[in-house]
Amino acid sequence: MAKKMKKVKVKEPVKIRTKALANGSQSVYLDTYMNGVRSYEFLKLYLRPERTAEDRQHNRDVMELANTMKVRRMTELLTGRSVASVAELSRTLLADYLERYKEECGRTHRGNSYLKMCQNMENHLRDFMGRRLSMLRMKDVDVALCRQFAAYLSTAETCTGQRLSRVSVYHYFSAFRNLMGEAVKDGLIAQNPVELLKKGELPKRPEVKKDFLDVDEVVMMAEVPCSREVVKQAFMFCCFTGLRYSDVSRLRWTDIRRQGDGWRLQIMMQKTQELIQCKLSEEAVAWMPAPPEADSSGLVFQLPSLSSVERAVRKWAAEAGIKKHVTFHTSRHSYATMALMAGADLYTISKLLGHRDINTTTIYAAVVDAKRDAAVDGVSDLFRKRKKSR
Repeated sequence: MAKKMKKVKVKEPVKIRTKALANGSQSVYLDTYMNGVRSYEFLKLYLRPERTAEDRQHNRDVMELANTMKVRRMTELLTGRSVASVAELSRTLLADYLERYKEECGRTHRGNSYLKMCQNMENHLRDFMGRRLSMLRMKDVDVALCRQFAAYLSTAETCTGQRLSRVSVYHYFSAFRNLMGEAVKDGLIAQNPVELLKKGELPKRPEVKKDFLDVDEVVMMAEVPCSREVVKQAFMFCCFTGLRYSDVSRLRWTDIRRQGDGWRLQIMMQKTQELIQCKLSEEAVAWMPAPPEADSSGLVFQLPSLSSVERAVRKWAAEAGIKKHVTFHTSRHSYATMALMAGADLYTISKLLGHRDINTTTIYAAVVDAKRDAAVDGVSDLFRKRKKSR
């Protein structure tokens, strides 16, 4: 019987270590040992005693940057080639990094809507900073600048001269916050300066009313023809799957598989890169076009542009007698609320919708609770009327 080969653990030549300081913080340094020679490199990075959430976030950012520097040092040792130092990287201009960030957004799962938001954020950043933007280095983006930009957005105007909505202010500043967060990951800065702002200084996310269709209204939509049949099919399909336009518009037959007597959906959501795997209900399957006999790699729904889809949906909803503000995304909200009304729990709904954070899903629970409260009040009203009539 052959002997099992013993796994050989390869030692890394560079390790991250810390040294305790008198003030309670810890200095982070690299301990390098190669070819019998040991050396130390103090990184001028410091871990704080973790007393608050801000301290914990600071320490996470510091260790992430230390790991970036460790990898660079190991690459230099193993390849013999010099890698850009953190000092060099920190001289990167904000304007240049913003361009790189937008290019990356265009290539990743964030999609065109997020890219457009970043472009709008950049326009306001240019209005706010003027010529300074072309000269500002990443390392010079501090808490004061972040505070001033947040204050500027709260009074900024659109290209038509209207005040930015609170939703836009929140999203544009969130894009800026994400930009600085990516700079930390890329090793350009040690900490995201936005994270140092106090809670009251950050633009608040306003509560947005999410219109949805109840079961009766979904039936009303189903019974009325739409000027574009494929739009109706896709909308109704999303009422029973919760997919966004960005996902259903690129849904292929290869994403839908037979399983026993039914069908199963498996797709990577474009916005969150969350993998969705779920059984398709009979209603969802009923709104799918007939599967192709030959090419099974084509699109399930041959949808036009989103703007054309939205026009068709608005006209269709009006003809169905729906008074609510109905968009294609209303189908996703309708799916969530119908599932909750049917008894599904929040965790399950969050997974079906592909939410990364269950807190995003709780808004639907509030809507359903309001409907249940109204139902309870309705029963009481009915009972009181019955008592009076006796």
